[in-house]
Amino acid sequence: MEYDEQTGRHLKGTAHDFSARLLGGACGIAGAFSTVAALATFLQHLLEPSTGKGFGADWVQESLQVRTGDLQPARGLSWHPAPGTDPTNGIYVHYGFTGTGMWISPKQGRWAVLLTNKLYYGRDRQLLTNIRNAFRSLAFA
Repeated sequence: MEYDEQTGRHLKGTAHDFSARLLGGACGIAGAFSTVAALATFLQHLLEPSTGKGFGADWVQESLQVRTGDLQPARGLSWHPAPGTDPTNGIYVHYGFTGTGMWISPKQGRWAVLLTNKLYYGRDRQLLTNIRNAFRSLAFA
C-alpha cells in the first residue's frame, strides 16, 4: 500500500502506476503481478529452457541482449545489465515499479527475487536502491 499525500492515507485496491490511474486503473504498462513460487518457476525455466514449453533458449538469449547500443543506461528486452556489476559476469535485472527486482545470471546458473513495496512510506528511491544493490551483491557473491 502506498501512502498518498493527496488523501493522507495508504492506497488499497488502487493502481499505484500514474498511467494506470489516469486510465481508470488498467494499463498495459502497469506491471506484472505474481508470487515468489511462480517467479521461481519462470526464472528457473530461463536458466534451463525446455523444448515445447514456454520460452526457448533462443528467446532467452535474445531477451538478455542489450538493444540500446551505446546509450546509457543499457537496456534489453525486459532485462538490462545489473547496475554495479561487471558486464563479463552476465548478471541481468528486471525492476518493478513498487521496488521489486528479479536478477538472473545464466553464466552463474543463478537467479534471485526481491519482493518489496517501496511506496509504503513514499516514492524516495535511494533507500531501496541501496537495499537492492546489497541484496544483489549477496545473492551473486
